[in-house]
Amino acid sequence: MASRPSMLYITPVVPSLGGNGLAMRAGVVLELLAARYDVHLLVARMYPPFGEVPEALARLCRRRAIVPARPRGGGAPPQVWKGERFEFVHVFRLAMLPVARPYLGGLLRRPKRHLDLDDIESATRRRLAALFRQNGDTARADVEDTEAARHAELEAEALQSFDRVYVCSAADRQTLADRARAELFVLPNAVRPLEDVPDAPVDSCFTFLFAGTLGYYPNEDAVRWLCTEIVPRIRALAGEGFEVHIAGAAAPKGLRETVEGARLRWIGEVENLAPYYAAAHAVIVPLRAGGGTRIKVLEAFGYRRPVVATSIGVEGIEARPDEEVLLGDTPDEIAHHCARLIADGALRERLACHAHALLLRNYTIDALGRALDGR
Repeated sequence: MASRPSMLYITPVVPSLGGNGLAMRAGVVLELLAARYDVHLLVARMYPPFGEVPEALARLCRRRAIVPARPRGGGAPPQVWKGERFEFVHVFRLAMLPVARPYLGGLLRRPKRHLDLDDIESATRRRLAALFRQNGDTARADVEDTEAARHAELEAEALQSFDRVYVCSAADRQTLADRARAELFVLPNAVRPLEDVPDAPVDSCFTFLFAGTLGYYPNEDAVRWLCTEIVPRIRALAGEGFEVHIAGAAAPKGLRETVEGARLRWIGEVENLAPYYAAAHAVIVPLRAGGGTRIKVLEAFGYRRPVVATSIGVEGIEARPDEEVLLGDTPDEIAHHCARLIADGALRERLACHAHALLLRNYTIDALGRALDGR
């Protein structure tokens, strides 16, 4: 390991092999970086999960440290390896820029600076603001508008001061192309294809699965929209012969009651989603805000489960309507597609087959590795 270039990898989330999408992206990128660099891992925790680095990932690092991103009482983020020089600094997400600054050097002897932007947060924050306003929460909308402006300033700084910036999709790269001095590369999200894909259940009630971190407002909103607007329309079209399962951690107060009041099945937080994908016939992703690329959609593709989603729900994934995914942006459209899936096994099989092929072409670990190598 000592002969490899040294790299400081700074992330706001503990890298993981599973769980939420942010942790999974941090984990798979760490694996790939460790094959190329002598990695020193600095986790400045901002987002869950808040545990230790899994042993399978920890042993890939020369050193590792976990610190709070925002120390109690305020002040600057702690400098764990103060004064040390690294040949490369890889920063995961824009929020880590204040943590990274002490390690980025000056005009002389500066390291190569790489940023995994992961999401154009100024745009995502504006979308969140619009969603809060739509839902009548003007106070939180105003906060998000302020955050959007702050993130726009950070993005402008990073696009000029970093050597390489990774984004999740070709669309994001196009959005930033005219504003960047940095080289821009698409670093897609990826999941490992399953060796044995479970067949969809045959004799059980038709089941839709929603999976996502429920403490993330777009996911919370999606579940509430599902309960109040979408599921009643599916029942009007298809009767009562289906179930909807809701799985995810960090649910806000009252969400479970909303789900159960709508006669959906509450799964809540689970360590392993595999049994729930195996028990599902289809996956539903009715997001109305958000950014980046949806790892949970890619997981569904990996399990060969057809997906019904909004356009935002599959944003960043090169999935074609009626080929790899069914798209709808209104409750009526989504309900119509769900009823189609319930009734048409051939449609389910075709979508699942095409989506799985798309995953193998574009969203594999090899694809990430090529992007990290600048190819």
